[in-house]
Amino acid sequence: MDTGASFCIFGTEIAEALGLDLASGIRKRFQTANSGFEAYGHGVEIHAFGVATHSLIYFFAGPLIDKNVLGRTGWLDRIRLGLIHHDNKIYLASYDLA
Repeated sequence: MDTGASFCIFGTEIAEALGLDLASGIRKRFQTANSGFEAYGHGVEIHAFGVATHSLIYFFAGPLIDKNVLGRTGWLDRIRLGLIHHDNKIYLASYDLA
């Protein structure tokens, strides 16, 4: 999880494992403080930490970046997250909008 990341972005190996045609997705250029990169968005269902959500997830256009990020849009905006530092505990649940 990365609370500073705007979107969920995963490596190309994840797209390949899901059988996605990477280039058929929504192309987006991302700019960071010191560089930029291309990625392709696909609608997928994420299952993480016991919570399932359907989201638009971006996949790096090339294999040079080996990182997977659960960001704000598509993940953190769909869960309830609680941190208790003193007990070293994290609580996570689906954010039910109903």
